[in-house]
Amino acid sequence: MDSDFILQPIRGHLVSVEKVLTKQIVSKIYLSENIIKHLNLKPGKRFRPSIVLLSALSINPKITSRYVHIYKNIIAAAASVELLHNASLVHDDIVDQARLRRGAKPANKIWGDHATVLAGDYLLAKALFLINQCGNKNVMSSVTTAASELANGQILDIMISKREVDFNEKIYFQMINLKTASLIASSSEIGALLANGTKKQISLLKNYGVNLGISYQLIDDVLDFVGNSKKMGKNAMEDIKEGKVTLPVIISLKRSPRIESQRARKILIEKKINEKNLDFLYNFVMNSKAIEETTKIANNYSLKAISAIGALGDNQFKDSLISLARQNSTRVF
Repeated sequence: MDSDFILQPIRGHLVSVEKVLTKQIVSKIYLSENIIKHLNLKPGKRFRPSIVLLSALSINPKITSRYVHIYKNIIAAAASVELLHNASLVHDDIVDQARLRRGAKPANKIWGDHATVLAGDYLLAKALFLINQCGNKNVMSSVTTAASELANGQILDIMISKREVDFNEKIYFQMINLKTASLIASSSEIGALLANGTKKQISLLKNYGVNLGISYQLIDDVLDFVGNSKKMGKNAMEDIKEGKVTLPVIISLKRSPRIESQRARKILIEKKINEKNLDFLYNFVMNSKAIEETTKIANNYSLKAISAIGALGDNQFKDSLISLARQNSTRVF
């Protein structure tokens, strides 16, 4: 089942989100607007806004027609998390000096790091402006907490890349919880909050987001080795080239023969990433069955996400949340 079919129940609502996003990228400074338009012309999957919408509508499917003010806030919140996500990607590209983002040159490769980092700050400010308009202190708290956790996750990622901390499963899961799962969990939580969900419903949906976020990042890590570069919009093994150590690599270091593991660890610590060493690391990971193991772990987190919302009432929006979790793992195949 593809994303277009899964998101069909909210297709019209996503159009409303796009209108808000288009309005927010307007700037009196033409360079800011050019940079932000460059990001917006290559839109991603609008994954996080979809989570906001589906979470809200899974609690109250009649919000759109009966509660216009609440609906307006939900659309604003959905746009806000997308702007926050894009701000984080802009900063990430500068830190990593990435060569591709969504199949195109990252903004900093066109306009330079200085202007681009400020454009990222502009997006962050716009995200907070929108979320403040919702007038809900719990929603504001959720998003600002996610923003700070996301920043800490990026810092921890840098520390791992610079080998300032050891790369192991505990550190890795701490990093992806902060860097990826925090904003997805906030997306599902604020959808529930704005739909006036009960404490239990809000907790269930936040738990869904945490587990889906972890699963999503694990599959991204797998795709760095086995994904289609054209579909992903980035080059294969880009994480390794940028000095990142992901779960497939960590698993391979644990289960491979000692001599091979020592060689791999030496390459990773010294960051000697040439073609010969890239080939070695690729085969090192593929031969260890770490891809299969990581995919299995991701599947388990997807199942946890589905289980988390089992107690919610049945409707097409809950079905879409379940389908999103199931579909995540199929991105590998």
